Amino acid sequence: MLRDDVHRGKVALVTGGGTGLGRAIALDLARGGADVVVAGRRPEPLAQTVRDIEALGARAVAVEVDIREEEQVADMVTRALAVFGRIDILVNNAGGQFAAPAEDISVKGWRAVHRLAVEGSWSVTSAVANRAMIPQRSGVVFFMGFSPRRGIASVVHAASARAALENLASGLSMEWSRYGIRTLCIAPGTIETPGMVENYTEEARAGWAAAVPMGRLGVAEDVSQVVSFLSTAAASYITGATITVDGGVDAWGAGTPAPPVEAAVQDSGVATAGEIR
Repeated sequence: MLRDDVHRGKVALVTGGGTGLGRAIALDLARGGADVVVAGRRPEPLAQTVRDIEALGARAVAVEVDIREEEQVADMVTRALAVFGRIDILVNNAGGQFAAPAEDISVKGWRAVHRLAVEGSWSVTSAVANRAMIPQRSGVVFFMGFSPRRGIASVVHAASARAALENLASGLSMEWSRYGIRTLCIAPGTIETPGMVENYTEEARAGWAAAVPMGRLGVAEDVSQVVSFLSTAAASYITGATITVDGGVDAWGAGTPAPPVEAAVQDSGVATAGEIR
């Protein structure tokens, strides 16, 4: 555990901070003494996170925002600066996806996922950097990726969006290090959040755990404690990197059998593998 004053005097902004990983990250930063702005679209979870942070002895404020809307993002940053005066840690946690075979993902569905994960994250990052971190010549920005990093079946739209965020973290490190700003991507594996427990069976979760070299699914604190550490001065020489928090999944590979090859439709005019010479 980190010291309870390791983030004292810092201000963190966490999008998607009402539930899941965002909530866990907000709480861990607060345990280190940071003041926290928790942002998201649903007021009730945000309010609960604020109460829990205040119970730890830290200050917090909730801001309702849809990060896809530029004016709302600007208002969020204005509110954060009005209350706390600075932003030292930005965690771009907000995102969303749906599972579907690649051939069933429409352009509209593709755009919806990328608009939230990529465009929304950039809108927040740009606003925070220009209005807070660049003027103060310091800060650390986190993006949230996926593990395994080589692509994930049934969410190719979301996996490609998260790959873009990895690239963004790397590219920004080359440009913003001169301002004292570090940029990092965190790539969690399968994390057993309350939402996962609600939406997936115990059998499904056990199957995913079997593909993890460490033999278990992650918990939110596995990710939040890494973010908290990387936000400290002890990590001041780490930037432009993607940090996997996945129990070894990315190193192991898919870890599950490949789906069977479907037989070609007869008389389709398309050669099967055995017909190619």
